[in-house]
Amino acid sequence: MTIIRRLGLDFAYTFLGLPLALVSFSLLVSLFAASIGTVVIFIGIPLLALTLLLARGFADIERVRLLQLTGRAAPRPRYAQAPEGAGWFRRITAPIGQAQSWLDLLYAVVNLPIAIITFVLPTVWWAMTLGGLTYWFWGRFIPYGDSHDIVVETIMGADTAHNRTVFNTIVGAVALLTVYTVQRGSAALQAAFAQTLLTRLAVIQGRIQDPTTSRAAAVSVESTALRSKAVVVSPSQSTNLGA
Repeated sequence: MTIIRRLGLDFAYTFLGLPLALVSFSLLVSLFAASIGTVVIFIGIPLLALTLLLARGFADIERVRLLQLTGRAAPRPRYAQAPEGAGWFRRITAPIGQAQSWLDLLYAVVNLPIAIITFVLPTVWWAMTLGGLTYWFWGRFIPYGDSHDIVVETIMGADTAHNRTVFNTIVGAVALLTVYTVQRGSAALQAAFAQTLLTRLAVIQGRIQDPTTSRAAAVSVESTALRSKAVVVSPSQSTNLGA
């Protein structure tokens, strides 16, 4: 993968991460609070189940985003269904008893501050890169008047148009050299957190249905069954067979 493509994928992942985090946080936290407040009048229990189902939907969206970011499918936990023949109340409240449902909700809540960091940091770096490298063009239109840029004056010795251009160009060049690291690190941080709560813990707890493992287990069971059918013929049986 080229650097430009990698930067594009990382930028899209972190840039869209904040709006999704804001929507999921505001919606799920509001519904969760409402469900807790109304649990005493029964309606809170179905509302809590609905909240967890919505959290599952946002988790699935994040798994798709992980696929686009990494190029590898993010394993989806097996969400157990209510047993066959269960009543309507058991069916609609099935998500409440599943640990992964609560992990999905926890991710939506805790992800917001992480999404803010991974959105703001790369955005600031891109702004320094583009703004610094093009200051020679747009800087002349800023009406400084009698004011002075204290930073430029302290570092460059004097606040002149030339010194401002040199200073901002240097800032832009340094930002350009480090923007890949900042953008890559921000995307990796957000992706690692998503994988931990939405996929990795599910793998550790054995809730992922792996087709390859299932086939291997089936072959192993079949081989064991065939070996168990192989009866070792005793000497007396050998004599009878010979007769």
